[in-house]
Amino acid sequence: MKGKNRKQAGKILLGTTLFLCVLLFAGCKKMQPDSGLVTQPPGNSDTTETDNPELSAFELANAKLVQERLASLKTIVAAKVGSQEITMDRAMVLIYFMEVRGNYYADYYEATYGSDYWNTVYDASGKTAREVLKEETMDTLIRYAILYDCAVRNGMELTAEEQKENEAYVERVKAEMTSEEAERGGFTTQGLLDACAWMMTAEKYYDRMTENLGITRESAAETINPEDYREYETEYLYLPTTYYDEQYQVCEESEETIAARLERMKEYAVLLQQGETFAELLERDGELTYKQRLFRENGSGAETAYAEVAKKLKNGELTGPVKTEYGIYIIRMVDRDCQVSYEEAVDAAFEVKKSEAMEAAYRVLSEQYPTELNEEAWSEIVIGATVSLRE
Repeated sequence: MKGKNRKQAGKILLGTTLFLCVLLFAGCKKMQPDSGLVTQPPGNSDTTETDNPELSAFELANAKLVQERLASLKTIVAAKVGSQEITMDRAMVLIYFMEVRGNYYADYYEATYGSDYWNTVYDASGKTAREVLKEETMDTLIRYAILYDCAVRNGMELTAEEQKENEAYVERVKAEMTSEEAERGGFTTQGLLDACAWMMTAEKYYDRMTENLGITRESAAETINPEDYREYETEYLYLPTTYYDEQYQVCEESEETIAARLERMKEYAVLLQQGETFAELLERDGELTYKQRLFRENGSGAETAYAEVAKKLKNGELTGPVKTEYGIYIIRMVDRDCQVSYEEAVDAAFEVKKSEAMEAAYRVLSEQYPTELNEEAWSEIVIGATVSLRE
């Protein structure tokens, strides 16, 4: 094996980063029928049955190609971690997960900026997004190997319930996978089950480490002032008093149009007080817009006039028409003390504290595991163009 010792640096990218990434980013791929735990048996034929509507794309993969690819990958050691040898068939599952995540980012980036994501320079070092994600993939493979070994040494294994969770997870992975991806990755049901159980066991030890470090959400909450994140949750009906011209400049409607819309909103306010609902008014008037809005105590997140009037409401109360620089609103207060942003801030603080503590603990732990990557094998891996190729 050609390679070099490699020390791990940076954050530990477990949990939602990997084991849930296919679920979180499932929207970037076409849904396939759920297939059940049935793998197409190996065969010698170069073709598979394609006219069975009950088979998923995963099951329609060419069985011979899958087995040939799997056999080849099993002969290649991707990394040596302590006494473990991680072969490339297991690494390929991780590569697939990373590519699914990367393709999601690529779709968003290219739709937003109109340029290629994978070859975009990522940081000051000049590395591309593709190169950065490849390094993350290699480091994460080693992290999983170390944490899995620790789990085994501590007698940890998956419970029957966790095994069922793993089976269900693999079914969702298979439902998202194309036949071409199964062929390129050499993926079988059993191979996916084994690889994902390996990751899940490592994550189980990761969770135990977190617990042992005493990092709790409650301790993170002590660092966040609830008043800094207090929000008002409102909902509203709206008629605009402005529009965009051909140059996308904001223009005000005529005085007659604004006056007519204000009168309509006054009528709607009366009807609402008499018991009519937002939904009924929306059916009556196709120009009405309904939305929900959160804004802070300082008014950020809403026009000044909107915030000043809404803050005086009790939960469930309605305003009459409120005119701002953009339009006319009828506002209902849903929750004067909304905790959404506060809870998100606590969650973020918890993740930061946990990550910092875990990074320090993992750095000490990793010193006990000499690691070596097969650089020759990894040189052939191009993240974004190995398993999961976008259509």
